[in-house]
Amino acid sequence: MKLTPPSKSDKRMLLISGGIFLATCILVGLAIVSRSRSSPLGDLGVVSLGTPLPAPILEQLTALPNAPMLTGALADDIHAVEQMVADCPDYSEARRTQMQQHINWILAPATLPQHMIIALGGNTTGRLIFGMGTFTLAEWGEKQKAATSCLLPIGKRLNDLMAANGEERIAAFDTAG
Repeated sequence: MKLTPPSKSDKRMLLISGGIFLATCILVGLAIVSRSRSSPLGDLGVVSLGTPLPAPILEQLTALPNAPMLTGALADDIHAVEQMVADCPDYSEARRTQMQQHINWILAPATLPQHMIIALGGNTTGRLIFGMGTFTLAEWGEKQKAATSCLLPIGKRLNDLMAANGEERIAAFDTAG
C-alpha cells in the first residue's frame, strides 16, 4: 500500500500545530518559573490565587520543621490515648491507622507535611486532636453510639484534650453515658 504524499494544507496544519504546542510549553514554563519566584518561601507563602497565608500559619511553617519531640504532660496524655486506641477493638483498621498518624504528628511535629500545616491552621495540635475526636465519633456512630463501647471513654478523653488545646468539645461525648 502506497501512501499519498502530504498536501500543502497537511504540511501547514502540522506546522501550525507544532507552533501551538511549542508556545504552550513556553507559557507553562514561564508560569512555573514566575510562581516559584513570587515568595522567598516558594509557594508556601501563597495559597491558590496568590492569597497570602495568615501569620500564625507562616509561623507554624517556620517553627514546626525544627520542632523537637513532644514531652511533658501533653505527651503523657497523648501516649495514654495511644494505648487506649491500641486496646480498643471497636476501631476499624483504617480509623486506627488515621488515629496513629495524628498521634505520631502530635508527638513528632517536625514530621508534619507542609500541606497539613497549612490545612490545620495556627493550632496544629488542637486541630489534630479534633481530627482524632471526629474519627472516634464516626466509629462510635458505626457502633450505634453504644455506651459500652471503648470508643466513648476515648472520645471523652479527647474532649478534655481538645478543650485544653483551644478546640471546641464534641457535645455527643459530653452528653453520653
